[in-house]
Amino acid sequence: MDRRMARALRIVVWLLACALAPWPALGAQPAVPFELALLPADVPDQSYQFVRSPQAQTLFHAVPGASILVRGRQARWWRLTALRDIDPGGSPQLVMSHPFLKRMEVWRPGDSLGVRRALYGPDSDLSHSALSHVVPLPQGLRAGESVYLRIRSSSNVVSTLSIEPLAAVYARDGAYNRMRTFFLTALGVVALLSIGFSISLRQRGYSYLAATLLTQVITLAIEGGDFRANPWLSAIATDRRTAILLNTAAVLASVRFLRFFLDLPATQPRVTRALDACSAVLGTLLVVSVFHIWPWTSFFGNGVLLIVIATIVLACVRAIGERRPEAFILLAAWAPLMTVLVVRIGGQAKWWPNYEWLRSAYPWAVTFGGLALLWGFTHQHGAILRSAVRQLSRDRDSARQRAAYDGLTGVLARPAFEDALATAVAGAHASGRPLCAAFIDVDRFKLVNDAYGHAIGDEVLRIVAKRVGNRLRADDCLGRYGGDEMVLLLPNTALVEALRLADQLRQAIVASPFAIDGALIDIDLSLGVAQLRAGEPAVELLKRADSALYASKRNGRGRVSGDEEWTQVAS
Repeated sequence: MDRRMARALRIVVWLLACALAPWPALGAQPAVPFELALLPADVPDQSYQFVRSPQAQTLFHAVPGASILVRGRQARWWRLTALRDIDPGGSPQLVMSHPFLKRMEVWRPGDSLGVRRALYGPDSDLSHSALSHVVPLPQGLRAGESVYLRIRSSSNVVSTLSIEPLAAVYARDGAYNRMRTFFLTALGVVALLSIGFSISLRQRGYSYLAATLLTQVITLAIEGGDFRANPWLSAIATDRRTAILLNTAAVLASVRFLRFFLDLPATQPRVTRALDACSAVLGTLLVVSVFHIWPWTSFFGNGVLLIVIATIVLACVRAIGERRPEAFILLAAWAPLMTVLVVRIGGQAKWWPNYEWLRSAYPWAVTFGGLALLWGFTHQHGAILRSAVRQLSRDRDSARQRAAYDGLTGVLARPAFEDALATAVAGAHASGRPLCAAFIDVDRFKLVNDAYGHAIGDEVLRIVAKRVGNRLRADDCLGRYGGDEMVLLLPNTALVEALRLADQLRQAIVASPFAIDGALIDIDLSLGVAQLRAGEPAVELLKRADSALYASKRNGRGRVSGDEEWTQVAS
């Protein structure tokens, strides 16, 4: 195992240790100042009047500690009896944790009507956060006095009762709100960045990650009571189907993201088929849950989720064995969340208790997973983006190359040649050195096209360009000007020398026939040469060279003509 792999494994282990560390530190807990008791569900009379009667007191069963769990949908009665005086001076508050999907009615000593609390609906208490249900005890409690609570729950998460000063409740509310702001903001930012990755990299897989994170944001917002001020949103939040739909959609989106991120269809087809089967089952469950929810729906969905988690771990381990860094990123990011999900599912299935720390662990794990994946994207795609930039640079250079050179002959295209000509003319004027331009034209090229076809004519132009190019000096420049005409630049060359070089070039090219597709074709060239004059623009130089070329044509073709002396060198 190389150093990078060992370092990545250490990071994974460290992250898991941080995720699974005790949430708060477990130490000596303060003594509970009350005794808790539960009225059996089979007592026929569950009215408040009977519950307070002396006959009912003997029916309550003592419950150790301060934790309560309401199983089933029937409201249950609890009795809280003070073991010592609770002074009203600190504004004591009766607090019940984990209020989501739980309704509570509280009868304090002397109350004729109960105080109702719910996370959503008309009984919601907006003066406190959604961290807990809070009921004031303005008179405090004397030792032996009892408070009666009727609790109805659709959740199997354990709640804890406590009596705390109002200042402590507000302080915890503030910390809870700050923490939730961090969670929701971080997840929202990562979701938006995932959408940005999807758009900028044109990779649809990142949109699945964004969908996963956004569904988790909505889930956390619902569980945190962020929709309780709006009656319409409150109705959606309290509908049992909402949680099932959101959680199922999150799992489906995360599976699609996993397929993309680890390229499972190509690298692990069996794992892909297993995940596709789980996705089909969950998709069916999602559609069915829109219309009806059975008692086993949650249990069945959690079972499929456990299979998905096991499959994800297997896929990551296999990819790690192939030394794929993205697998390290994914496992490190999702391991805490998958662990928390397994613990939550086990608690709901009564395999072990519903631990108190799960309330904080779940949003932490979700947020950590999102931020870790963001870091992973930055780390992994930094190299990809740099490679993409280099490829774009190469593509740009290649495009410039294609634009600069003629596609048929391989010599400079007209725009690029005109740029080279302008540079050469400016240099010649600045240095005072001579510069000549020579037009080259294939004689009777139209007859070649008519006799042999345009494909043969194109090949003639390629051969002419190649033979001319093979005889150029280092500073010479050849470009195709249009049709069968080419232009040759001869820097540092006076007209007499340019005429000699042009004639040597013509004779070398036409000395042997062109053998093309079994045909021998005799080709001749006409050239016109002109030398740059002092202060003359490039266009005038080309105009005089073109005039010299037409002089060669008029005088019988197959020759080189100079503009100034009208010198002709016959073939």
